[in-house]
Amino acid sequence: MVKSVHVESVPHHVNPVPHAAVHRGFVASSAIMGMDTASRKFPATKEEQIALAFTHLRSVIAASGATPQDVIKLTLYFADKNDRPLVNPHWIELYPDENARPARHALPGGELPPGCVLQIEFLAVIGGQ
Repeated sequence: MVKSVHVESVPHHVNPVPHAAVHRGFVASSAIMGMDTASRKFPATKEEQIALAFTHLRSVIAASGATPQDVIKLTLYFADKNDRPLVNPHWIELYPDENARPARHALPGGELPPGCVLQIEFLAVIGGQ
């Protein structure tokens, strides 16, 4: 049976959607954004918003029972793909070993929520399952 993952420190979706789902050792996330949990608003700068998105990413990974090294793919949806370099410091912090990084794909975000510069999704396989 699928187990839904809900994380109190990460803003909940307006639709009835969990932050992630776990099934037979696989973890698939819903969209993760850099929205402030209390205010439900995006930070003033792109840099702050992207940093917060990666903070939320770490929280969802952990709540799923996974670690960053269990992640096999990150998909990044950008409002402006020219913002990709702003992700790299967070990427390198999360995955400092260039030989132990998951796949990563950046795409235009299409119709992201107003003010959103980045949405992240991940796919992970929990070790030993």
